[in-house]
Amino acid sequence: MRRMRAWFSRLGEMFGKTRREQELAAEMESHLQLHIEDNLRAGMSRGEARRQALIKLGGLEQTKQNYRDRRGLPLLETLLHDLRYGARMLRKTPGFTVIAVTILAFGIGSNTAVFSLIDALLLRSLAVPRPKELVHISFGPPGKPGPGCFHSYRPTC
Repeated sequence: MRRMRAWFSRLGEMFGKTRREQELAAEMESHLQLHIEDNLRAGMSRGEARRQALIKLGGLEQTKQNYRDRRGLPLLETLLHDLRYGARMLRKTPGFTVIAVTILAFGIGSNTAVFSLIDALLLRSLAVPRPKELVHISFGPPGKPGPGCFHSYRPTC
């Protein structure tokens, strides 16, 4: 149950990013200010106190990025970014888009037609009540299949 709750929580993180980014920036700034105040009380100058606080936090942007990676679903976010990028590129080059869509449509259509044909001829049984009783009649010399021979599921010649 905990894992499911964690996944739903991570999925929820994908919505309302602006507010969460503002909260994250405010929280990081408050941590920075607390470290700066501690360093000022330790007797450092204002510039040195800020520098030491940034070093202690490990870089603001790096810390923010680590937090972003942990709170969301990076795989899903990356997929969405890639899809948006692909859509933008297809909009920029309409000629390529038309060719790509046409080729895909032709490929899918021909693949469907071939599979339907193979399915109807090879995979499914005939649409008759007793397909094993079907007979093929042809004429030919005796002893050779061909003209004059009756073929059923057990050849008679």
